[in-house]
Amino acid sequence: MAKLIRNDRSTLSTDITMVEGNVLLIKVVGLGFNKKHLILKSSAPELLSVHADRPDDRKLEQSVKLTVVAKGLRRERGVDVIAYVNDGRTSLADTGTPRIRVKILPYLQLPAQDSELGILTRMLILEAAGPEHPKYGGAAEARQSMQWMIRLLRNRLEAGPHHFSKSPSEVARQSVKTMTEVLKIPGQVEAFAQYPNLPDKKKALITRTVDLANDATQSRFRAYRELLENAILVAGSPPVADPCPTKLYGWRTQGASSPGRNFLYFRSLGGQDFYTLTPEFRADVLKIR
Repeated sequence: MAKLIRNDRSTLSTDITMVEGNVLLIKVVGLGFNKKHLILKSSAPELLSVHADRPDDRKLEQSVKLTVVAKGLRRERGVDVIAYVNDGRTSLADTGTPRIRVKILPYLQLPAQDSELGILTRMLILEAAGPEHPKYGGAAEARQSMQWMIRLLRNRLEAGPHHFSKSPSEVARQSVKTMTEVLKIPGQVEAFAQYPNLPDKKKALITRTVDLANDATQSRFRAYRELLENAILVAGSPPVADPCPTKLYGWRTQGASSPGRNFLYFRSLGGQDFYTLTPEFRADVLKIR
């Protein structure tokens, strides 16, 4: 009978999650009844490899590396890691050592950067308050904030995006028909006017989000996985119903100054302040009464 723990000596659950490409180091503390190290084996070695690092029966511990070797998964897969008695046959399971159930998830990739889904997903990752942001209120709130952003951009597209541009007459001459074109109008969303060229700091944040969303061996995995999943889901879904009776038309980082004199504060959500428009602007410019 042996105890299985993480390499940092923290508790190892009998149900764990890994992602394509992940490597997890664990320790096996204890020997089999025959005073030899147990042998851990994968029930599906084509998905998960198990490798012991120079086990020595004179020592109570051994280090074992679990590596997800599966590639191109399209769905979740399950693998058991089972401890066997080291008797030369490795057919007798050590019933006193718990087996580990490993849930293997596909690698979560960003949509193609030249697609509308791709640009909207990247925008949501950059604009939403992430798990380490002081204004982060959880996955549900972050998702709702993303939904409001998409709704808002659709409102701008329908109202005429030139009304929200720094060069309205110039934009008015353009045929803006897609959300991608709205995002690339200067002054709409920070850093997206030159998309797909983004500042290095923005690119680094996107890369870090994807990396953390695909590394189940670290503690922030679930929060970042949800963030990335929600960004992709919201970017590819129809806009939600508008939460504001007079419609949303602007957002700024929570606590920042107003987008301008034509905007009225509506509500804060997910680290953002959302705005509608003044009655005068809606009536005189947008012709909404």
